[in-house]
Amino acid sequence: MSEFLDLKLIIEADCPKLTVCIKNNERNDDVEGLIAAIRTYADGKAPMLQGYFGESMVMLSQREIVRFFMDGRKVIAETSDRAYVIKKTLKEVEEDIVGNGFVRISKSEVVNLDKVKHFDFSLSGTIGLELENGACTYVSRRRIKDVKEALDGGTDHES
Repeated sequence: MSEFLDLKLIIEADCPKLTVCIKNNERNDDVEGLIAAIRTYADGKAPMLQGYFGESMVMLSQREIVRFFMDGRKVIAETSDRAYVIKKTLKEVEEDIVGNGFVRISKSEVVNLDKVKHFDFSLSGTIGLELENGACTYVSRRRIKDVKEALDGGTDHES
């Protein structure tokens, strides 16, 4: 192995999914490059989702989706610049995206934690979220524990 990188593989029978830990003395271009390479690999493993915009069908990478939410009886996938109709139930979408940085925050909404710009823990009894696309939403009281667990077990998120 080169002097640039030490690589260590740890096999644990009780590890539920592939977990990557990057250790370094600072967050720099090398670290960002590794993160980008790992995300590119993971995107290739995560199923693309069919989204509909008007009469057009588009294949959406999970990484570009900010959130899924219900609008009446339709499931909407929102990216940073557009909303797409998903022809699945929110439960079916949740099954497709499980373990990819998404967490259900209410009965009608699932957010991508990597797309949360700001967490507001100052609100009494709930958590406010400001998303990268400017949308603001709230975690329902019954989902606060799920969000906190996802944050504790997830990657570094800005607050």
